[in-house]
Amino acid sequence: MCGFVSWFQSRGFIDQPLRKRLTTALKLITHRGPDDGLEASGGDWWMGFRRLAILDLSTAGRQPMRFSNGRHTLTFNGEIYNYQSLREHITDKVFQSTGDTEVLGSMLQRWPVEEVLAELRGMFSFAWHDAVTREVVAARDHFGIKPLYYATKSDGTLILSSEIKVIRYLLDTDAKVNRRALAQFFRWGSVQAPDTILEGVHCLPPGHLLRWKEGKLEIKRWFTPAWPAKAAWLSSRKDQLEAVRQGITGSVQAHLISDVPVGVFLSGGLDSTLIAALMRREGMERVKAFSLGYEQGSGVPDESDVARRTAEFLGCDFHHVRMNAASLVQKLDGYLDSLDQPTGDALNTWLVSQLAAEHVKVTLSGLGADEWFGGYNYHRLVHLAHATGVASSGLSKVTSPVLKSLTALIPHSVQGGSAWKALYYSGGAAGRDALEMHAHARSIFSNGGVSKLMGCSPEEVSKMCADSDVIASLKAERGQRAPDSWLHELLLLETETYLANTLLRDNDATSMSHSLELRVPFVDREVFDLAGKLPPSSKLSLSGGKTIIRESFRDILPEWIYNDRQKNTFTLPLMKWMREEPFKQRVIDTLQSRKCQERGWMDPHEINACIRRFYASSSADKRGWKISQTVWLMFVLESWAQRVLDVPEF
Repeated sequence: MCGFVSWFQSRGFIDQPLRKRLTTALKLITHRGPDDGLEASGGDWWMGFRRLAILDLSTAGRQPMRFSNGRHTLTFNGEIYNYQSLREHITDKVFQSTGDTEVLGSMLQRWPVEEVLAELRGMFSFAWHDAVTREVVAARDHFGIKPLYYATKSDGTLILSSEIKVIRYLLDTDAKVNRRALAQFFRWGSVQAPDTILEGVHCLPPGHLLRWKEGKLEIKRWFTPAWPAKAAWLSSRKDQLEAVRQGITGSVQAHLISDVPVGVFLSGGLDSTLIAALMRREGMERVKAFSLGYEQGSGVPDESDVARRTAEFLGCDFHHVRMNAASLVQKLDGYLDSLDQPTGDALNTWLVSQLAAEHVKVTLSGLGADEWFGGYNYHRLVHLAHATGVASSGLSKVTSPVLKSLTALIPHSVQGGSAWKALYYSGGAAGRDALEMHAHARSIFSNGGVSKLMGCSPEEVSKMCADSDVIASLKAERGQRAPDSWLHELLLLETETYLANTLLRDNDATSMSHSLELRVPFVDREVFDLAGKLPPSSKLSLSGGKTIIRESFRDILPEWIYNDRQKNTFTLPLMKWMREEPFKQRVIDTLQSRKCQERGWMDPHEINACIRRFYASSSADKRGWKISQTVWLMFVLESWAQRVLDVPEF
């Protein structure tokens, strides 16, 4: 809904040079709207906001919004989907606007922030300033749909922003790259919160709040994802189906609240098809559906034809674009400019968002269903490993080393096959429990690979990529947060790592760079509670995941979607496109540039070795995908550095 930046000093006043710099920083926020450049300020504080108007398009919805005769000021990014019912409980106020911002501010006036947060259904980050107590409270939604970054200066000054690049600009020469974050980026494909790519700049984790007063900072967790024990699971199949039907339908209904048209991202898969079907059932005529396709011979499935067929079946207004290597190269600069920090993901979302932004301001996405309903292919491999019982037994001490040794001997075509993967997981080579198997599945570079690339010792890499507080917490608390189910342990870890640090963060950044608000009905507090009440067997079997969703909505799904049990990832064919000119030459020139070598982030010999391995392999070679991922990560990192760090003051 917006982008904001706030500056709070523990003493002194904001002089004119700093005020001018803050105003410039506000203009750097990529969210575009008709109400740009608004600001509220006091002697030692400043809050600025850029608005993408979705609810209450009038000037009454502008921010920063003041309350209590100017004592309190609010900047709020996101949407509160239950704001209308919350507004009914505030009977002692005459509202000046019809949107959710005034409702949130009015609640914060009246009740402690923890009580307010417990009532909110939506995606949000906000900053609330009290000019009398000189206190700031900032908070982020349950699962991290909306971002919030902060930094503190040596004099106690607090900087808050919805985008890292704004803080980087305000820190100026104090902004340095975080070496720990680089190791995480290579290991997982994205930086893990609370770290960011810049030293001293932090990401407020999902479900956390921040308090600041006169230079003192406190971080507190207000929401901890947890699911109940077996006794609370729905045992009746009829009850399970009805609960899923009502819960997901209700979430889609809530996410349709808007004063502007709402569209949908539509692939050839179950999740987005279901959302589009429910939008139509809600009475929306000619829902605008957007899809991304590829020209023939790209090497990955093109789902746009299936999406078109689905759109016609549902009566949607279908829009799509087909990409190839040449057309992608023309758009690369725009994509790289949109990145707050480097990531290996989200280029596909940036491309389809560019298309959607030509027609609507809001779209719904099926993101999140896989993480809570067991939809990924590797989830079935973990299921198989638990079913056989070898991985967690003493026998794995024999089978695991044997399988790892065989990996170096068998052909890559065999390693990439489903049979070998099943054997690898079942024998314990991918790990002994769900958390270790998750790490194996989600890693791109191994610790040894990161060590070689960064030119540091394995011990140093191990320390930089050690378990985060999130993972350590889940390991210690799994008995309370995910009792009676290894699957629930795995899905909660997905929620706090891959979903939060890659999918939600990157999808928000790339969609909002086109001034498009992306809503995710599956990532909803009530849907989360619903998923926890469902037995693991209702979500995942050896034949596929998300079975309960498929069965609950069988009557409204096209038969070709209902019958397709294979999980197809929405993946760009970078493995093939990076081999084509001029893409190939751009990759090589970027990674072999003097700038890249002088940074010292990546060992030049290892860069060249990765480039040689990739371009010597075939696009049909099973190992090509993994190698292409490593080259892509290196290319994105150096491209991001050239476009952000090497450009003085942007």
